[in-house]
Amino acid sequence: MFTLFKASPKFPKIQPVNLKFIQCYFEKFEESLRNFEELQKESMGS
Repeated sequence: MFTLFKASPKFPKIQPVNLKFIQCYFEKFEESLRNFEELQKESMGS
């Protein structure tokens, strides 16, 4: 077994994140979900 996070006495520092980057990421994610659903509908129909 292994641990992904080493136990640390200090709380891990939170990196600042770019909200625009996250927004863009989610838009792409939602678009890919829509594309995936359409592909599934097409494969069910044929």
